[in-house]
Amino acid sequence: MYDFGTPALQSLLTQLEDDWVTELYALGGLDRVDLPLLWDADFLYGSRTDSGADTHLLCETNVSSVLPYPDAAPAALAAAVRDGLMASR
Repeated sequence: MYDFGTPALQSLLTQLEDDWVTELYALGGLDRVDLPLLWDADFLYGSRTDSGADTHLLCETNVSSVLPYPDAAPAALAAAVRDGLMASR
């Protein structure tokens, strides 16, 4: 389990958010608000690039069994719930 801001994982996070999650929306006919507030993604290493950089394969996403979670998760979840409640007023 790594913290959201782990510098070594920022390119993987960008790929997850910009490519894989965006594709999930399109394939499933979903909007961002349709996704659960707490979920995680597991990865496998893929083939290295010609320059030797790691690549990753999205292995699975989890919603029902997301433990442990980063220390920052409870505050972020509470803020998201608050924002959602305020928006629905």
